[in-house]
Formats: sequence, C-alpha cells, structure tokens
Amino acid sequence: MLTKKAIAAAIFSLLVAAAVPAAADDAAPASSPYPRTEVRELGLGVTVGDPLGGTAKLWFDDRYAVDLGAGYATAENRAAFWADGLYHDWRLLPQPAQGKLGAYVGAGPELETGTDPRFGLRALLGLSYKPKDQPLEFFAEAGPLFRFTQGGAVDAVGGIGVRFDLPTR
Repeated sequence: MLTKKAIAAAIFSLLVAAAVPAAADDAAPASSPYPRTEVRELGLGVTVGDPLGGTAKLWFDDRYAVDLGAGYATAENRAAFWADGLYHDWRLLPQPAQGKLGAYVGAGPELETGTDPRFGLRALLGLSYKPKDQPLEFFAEAGPLFRFTQGGAVDAVGGIGVRFDLPTR
C-alpha cells in the first residue's frame, strides 16, 4: 500500500517532469547560442537494461523532451512504468563525421507494480546519437533510482536502446 508521503512524492515528481518542457519556452533568451527549432517529433522504441521495455520520447524542441516507458524491472521481477523530463546538449561532445551526438540529463518518477508497489525518483545521465538523414535515435543512459517506499533505498537504472522518430507535424 502506498503511503501519503509516497503519493505526495509521486504527484510532485510528475509535476516536475511536466514542468521541464514548459519552462523551456521561457528559459532561453532570443540571443541564446541554441536555436529554438521546433522539432516536435515522437520517437518509439525499445530499451534493454533495467527496466527492459518499450519507450516513447516526445520532443518539444531540439533540447527538451519527455521519455515515457513501460516494461519489466528485471532486478525486482515486476512491471515498471516511468516518465522522465530530459534536457539535451548537442554541443557538449565532439561531433562525429555523420549525424549528431549529444549528452542529456533527466529525472522523473518510476512506479513498479506487484503485491507491494514501489515508487521512486530516477535521475539519469545519457548519450544520444542521431544518424544523418535517418529517423533513428540510439541512446544509452544510467543513474540512481531513489525509492520512497519500503523504507527507502537507492537502486540503479539504465540501459541502451533505439527509437524510430515519427514526425508529429
């Protein structure tokens, strides 16, 4: 059974994950070195790791996105659902000859089902590679999962995956 504290943490985490893209519109001044291109893509794919499952990534612009997923938490042997607000920097790393390589950070809630549901907050660091002229994104990510239920604990999450980008406009 989820406690009042865990429910409040879940609501707070969802609000934070939703606020990241909304704040992006106000955060970058017109003179920002990052152009405000409205990418607005939806990427669908799979991630292999913990959790293992399907992933959907909605891009709000070239830097801000939300990653939603559903799958299987292999270490805990239960279904898992997550939502992360992500910030990408495409200028931080040396660029390959073809495509673009970026680093990203993100955070968001994760819920695992079962007889004793578990809730926590994920914090991620990742790499994203988008091949030139291909609607694909290859990614690798890892970070801690801070649990708010079952007495609290810190676990690791992460994986590698691929998404196929579908234009939404």
